[in-house]
Amino acid sequence: MIAKKIKEILVAALKNLEIEAGEIVLEHPADLANGDYSTNIALVLAKQLKEKPRELAENITREINGKSANNKGEAFVLNEGLAFLGFVERIEVAGAGFINFYLSPEFFASQIAEIISKGDNFGKNQTLAGKKVMVEYTDPNPFKEFHIGHLMSNAIGEAIARLYEASGAKVVRACWQGDVGLHVAKAIWGKLKKPNANWGEAYVFGTQNYNENKTEIDELNKKIFVQSDSEINKIYNEGRQWSLSHFEEIYKKLDTKFDYNFFESKEGREGEKIVAEFLKKGVFEKSEGAIVFRGEKYDLHTRVFITSQGLPTYETKELGLNKAKFEAEPDLAQSIIITANEQDDYFRVVLKVMEQIYPLIAEKTKHISHGMLRFASGKMSSRMGNVITGESLIGTMENLAAEKIKD
Repeated sequence: MIAKKIKEILVAALKNLEIEAGEIVLEHPADLANGDYSTNIALVLAKQLKEKPRELAENITREINGKSANNKGEAFVLNEGLAFLGFVERIEVAGAGFINFYLSPEFFASQIAEIISKGDNFGKNQTLAGKKVMVEYTDPNPFKEFHIGHLMSNAIGEAIARLYEASGAKVVRACWQGDVGLHVAKAIWGKLKKPNANWGEAYVFGTQNYNENKTEIDELNKKIFVQSDSEINKIYNEGRQWSLSHFEEIYKKLDTKFDYNFFESKEGREGEKIVAEFLKKGVFEKSEGAIVFRGEKYDLHTRVFITSQGLPTYETKELGLNKAKFEAEPDLAQSIIITANEQDDYFRVVLKVMEQIYPLIAEKTKHISHGMLRFASGKMSSRMGNVITGESLIGTMENLAAEKIKD
């Protein structure tokens, strides 16, 4: 790498001046007029040497240029025999003592030629060879719309997964889907009231009418969770299957293939057993009929894990999920979870709980968050129905591409 070569020549130049380099920091100047790389090493060392920073910077630059094969700086060779083959066009001292390096056109031409010659293999390495990494991303909920926020999460997650693969890691892709919960009850209630509505519309209708029908929808939520009503189970299974098939159609267009699909109705249920076990061990405590984790002693906040109705929250299901990940792939070197940054506080608590009960899993688990897609007028909301669906955006882009091809 060119940065490494620049650091090496700076170290060699300082050694010729009988100065120990220490750590050399290279940065890309915000203004390209100040070069492609810049270092403040002269300013740092001048304090120790009790010299003027600019004079020291000029001495370092002269030491390099003085050893060059010609005045164009095409081949800097120091006493150590280190060749700096034509990649730097010139070196200048600026301001109080910054040393700026300007890369040559030949360097950029050689880099472009290398990128072209290596094609899809450009940038690949074996830094993480022999390691297995699970990346969880996208995470749409059945019975709700797959919107452009999910497209964003998919793009970021897929990019991170491919970066790990390019570094030699074996990557397994995972998707965590909320196929039980209050949102499902709202959608099914909406479908019962408006049979001709699609599932996204049914969810919005159920949400809009929840406060007036809270008791009925909450009771429906319990039936769905324990699967106690055959007629409701039939509607649930039809809606779940439709959602999952619809998601798969979108993933094919996005060139995403998940190795694991985890579900709150399965892996999430294991979280209840975990909470019950560690309630006895003092990790959790009872509070007003609910089971909670007191986060204040860790500078966090209290979160409910089992509601007063006896239902598990997202936090509890998350514990079951993370245990399941390492049961499915015991040799994971790292487990990465990608979500929007509105879940940052949630994951701080969940990871703190995991430190108490599954320290090895917690150590290997990393949460990476990204920003939110918003309208100019505010946040998108599936509950209110003001979202742009993923398939509509993909369809628009396909049509635009087709028009361009015609031109």
